[in-house]
Amino acid sequence: MTNVDDTLLMLYVDGELPPEQRAEVEAAVAHSPDLSARVAALRASCLPYRAAYERQHLPPVPQSLTRRIEELVSVSTPQQRPARPARRTQAPWLAAAFVAGAICSGVLTAYFAGGNALPASVDPWVRSVADYQVLYGRETVAALKEDHAATEQILTDLSQRQGMPIRVPDLREAGLKFKRVQVLYYHNRPLIQMVYLPERGDPVALCVIEDTHGDAPLRMQQVGEMKTVTWRANKLAYVLLARNDSVDLKEMAQQIVNGKAGDLYGNATENVPRGKSLT
Repeated sequence: MTNVDDTLLMLYVDGELPPEQRAEVEAAVAHSPDLSARVAALRASCLPYRAAYERQHLPPVPQSLTRRIEELVSVSTPQQRPARPARRTQAPWLAAAFVAGAICSGVLTAYFAGGNALPASVDPWVRSVADYQVLYGRETVAALKEDHAATEQILTDLSQRQGMPIRVPDLREAGLKFKRVQVLYYHNRPLIQMVYLPERGDPVALCVIEDTHGDAPLRMQQVGEMKTVTWRANKLAYVLLARNDSVDLKEMAQQIVNGKAGDLYGNATENVPRGKSLT
């Protein structure tokens, strides 16, 4: 059997493998806790973009961006794997979904920054997160149901493999319902996104990335359409962000920093080695 890497696992999660190869992957996953954890993380990253973007009136996708997306897809398509059907970018929801993923991987950050330059004081990773989060509407996550097992598996994997003891704050007293956690990547570094849904308006996200700089206090910034609050603590950098005017981000961030929000998942006192090298 060929090596089971993340590209093959994504084809498996998307249901795009032929029956024989799918059976081989399932057998490998069943006998490997590591592969099982990676499958859980990939499934947690699947969001109903189609449903969200079909409800929105989006501007036409520029031809230059369409050509660039097709080039990226062409370059990244495996030669020895089942080919995905050719996907044109005529559907706005698909183009937006592709751009969202590309932003988080750093592929198209420069494309957007060129036309919408932000102040140099905005951390690049925060800028990328804000560009990604602005694509979220209420419909994007409203139908998602909290998956306790998947969330615990992702946090365990982050703690044991990456040395990142991530907490999922309990923000119910602020009127926010936890929907899901997923692992994205920014320049090959795990970027954890926790998504919450308020009683009305757009989602709120708390994102975390490893950062070896010293601790930093709360800082409020407007990044494009997104209101953000950033801080650093214990070699982790945080950004709490939303487009929702009804949410008091600063007060919410203060509750998280002071430990008054409590935890839905995770253990802040967990003894996990820090400073692990990311590859």
